[in-house]
Amino acid sequence: MKARCQIASDIQDIKARVLDIVERRQRYGYKFSNSEQASSSNVANNGGWYDRRGAALLLEEANFIGIEKPKQQLIDWVLDDDSRLKVISIVGMRGLGKTTIVKKVHNDLEVKRHFQSHAWIAISQSFKFEELLKILIQQLFNEVKRPFPQTLETMDNNNLKVVLTKFLQENKYVLVLDDIWSIEEWDAIKIALPNSNCSNHVLLTTHIGNVVSTSCRESHGYIYQMKALSQKESWTLFCNKTFQEKDCPLHLIQFSKGILRRYESLLLAIV
Repeated sequence: MKARCQIASDIQDIKARVLDIVERRQRYGYKFSNSEQASSSNVANNGGWYDRRGAALLLEEANFIGIEKPKQQLIDWVLDDDSRLKVISIVGMRGLGKTTIVKKVHNDLEVKRHFQSHAWIAISQSFKFEELLKILIQQLFNEVKRPFPQTLETMDNNNLKVVLTKFLQENKYVLVLDDIWSIEEWDAIKIALPNSNCSNHVLLTTHIGNVVSTSCRESHGYIYQMKALSQKESWTLFCNKTFQEKDCPLHLIQFSKGILRRYESLLLAIV
């Protein structure tokens, strides 16, 4: 029964990824050439022809429209002084701006002052737990200008978890896990996160619903469901980017709205 449940979960994850790819192709009117079709799986595994997470991290302040309310809600949750480890999950389809909003929360001055340790990890589909632990340790140690163990590169998973857990037990921390793909990824990561009664917080983004329900149920955490921009917000963002914050010329309104319809109110697509 356990194996069947696992297979069912894996199938749902695969379906979600396939639907996401189809939606993106339809949304942007993108058609693969014969050669691209032959290598589409390799392209997907290597991050695709366009790294939306990278773009989200480079967005300028002027691009942020319609995110003040969710940003403030997330900050309020992060600053909650409940002594238990809390997981805050931001869920929604790709392109809604999950990474963008979490970046704003992570960089907020009040959040920075509230926690001793901060780290940001982008999770890829080719998830390698050992490499993730090393990156996390390096970020945390570098932040406090503390040399990490010389044997770090040769440590196995168990030793890496010991180093990470010991460090986090001594510090009040907030971690961002950007783009969790499966429950298995979360299960592997959470083992190394101590609940040291210091109001520690983990922010994770995902487009997989069962990851959210599992992580928040275990930690009595919060869930924020991302929504697309309103039509008004979409039009304002489009005009800001296209006409440098001026009104759309009358003779281009119909043409511009035709373009905008292709983006389905997705923040990153419009930008």
